Amino acid sequence: MSDSSAVRWLVLHADDFGMNAAVTHGIVDGFSAGLLTSTSLLTNAPAAGLAVARWRQLEERRSAGALPSMPRRSRVGDGEAPFDLGVHLNLTQGRPLIGPRYRDELLDEEGRFLPPGGLFRRLLLGAGRWRAAIEQELSAQIEWLLDHCLTPTHLNGHQYIEMMPVIAQIVPQLARRFSISYVRAAREPGHWRTSLWPGMRVAQCGVSLVKQFYAGRSQSRLRSAGLDAADAYFGTSHAGRIDLALLGRFLQLSARRHRIEVALHPGREMADSSADHARADGWADPLARRRPAELSLLCSSDLAELLIAGDFRLGRLNVRARRAAAA
Repeated sequence: MSDSSAVRWLVLHADDFGMNAAVTHGIVDGFSAGLLTSTSLLTNAPAAGLAVARWRQLEERRSAGALPSMPRRSRVGDGEAPFDLGVHLNLTQGRPLIGPRYRDELLDEEGRFLPPGGLFRRLLLGAGRWRAAIEQELSAQIEWLLDHCLTPTHLNGHQYIEMMPVIAQIVPQLARRFSISYVRAAREPGHWRTSLWPGMRVAQCGVSLVKQFYAGRSQSRLRSAGLDAADAYFGTSHAGRIDLALLGRFLQLSARRHRIEVALHPGREMADSSADHARADGWADPLARRRPAELSLLCSSDLAELLIAGDFRLGRLNVRARRAAAA
C-alpha cells in the first residue's frame, strides 16, 4: 500500500457537460483521448440526454480498458477508479426544470434564467425572498441525474453560482440531503499572480477579486458543514484560456497542497448553424472558439510530461474512488 499522505493528487475537471453537442462530444474526447478525470452535467441543457448516453458509453470503455488514453494515464499513476460525474447547478442559462413554479423575478421576458450579473444583483437585494424556489429548482436538477440512474459524485455551480448569496447557504444543505460529499470551493492560492497573467483584462481582474471574496465565505460554510473540497482550486478567471504554461503556473502555486482541482472548458469546434440555434434558445456559448485549444491541451503528450515532472498523480473527487486509488 502506498503512502497516500505523500501523494499529490490532481483532478482535471471539465464544466458544461451537456451544454450542446460540440461541448459534450469534446468532453468525452477529453476522457477517452486525454487526461480528464471529472465533469459536471448541466441537467437542464439541450444536450443533457446526449451527455448521459455518451457517459454510459465512456464508462463501458473505461471498464474494459479500451480508452486510447490508458497508456498515458498509467504513466501518471491513474488507477482504475470510475471517473467523476457531478451536477453543474445552473440558474443563469436556459430555462428552469420546475417550470412555472420558479419565480418570474429571476427570469427574463422570455422565461429564461437571468445572466449571472442580473441574478447576483437580485439576490443581493432580495435576500431570502426567493430561497424556496431556488432550492426547488436546484433539487430538481440533482434529481434529474438520479432519475437517469446516475449518482452524482459532486456539486458545483455554472458560472460559480454556488458562491452567490442565498445559494451558498442552500448548496451545502442539498449536498447533505442527497448524500454528496464533495462541493467545489473555488478559493485560489496565489490568485493575483494568475489574474494578472498576460491576456487578462483589468475588468476580469476586478471580477476575479469579487469571486475570491465570496469563494472564501463559501469555503468556510462548506467546512462548517463537514463537506469535502480540494485543497487548492484553479480556473475561476481563466475559462477557455488555460494552456500548458498557465497550468504549470497553477501547479507551482499549489506547493504543499495535497489535492488540486483545475477546471477546464474543453469542446469540439462548433458549427455556425448550431451556434445560431443555441444563441436563439438562450444557450449561447461565449467560450465556443476557445474550447478546442483546451481540448488539445488535455490530449497533448506535453501535459503528461508536466505532471510526471511535478510528481502528480491523477485523482478523483469521489471519496471512495480516491481511497481505492490510494490503496
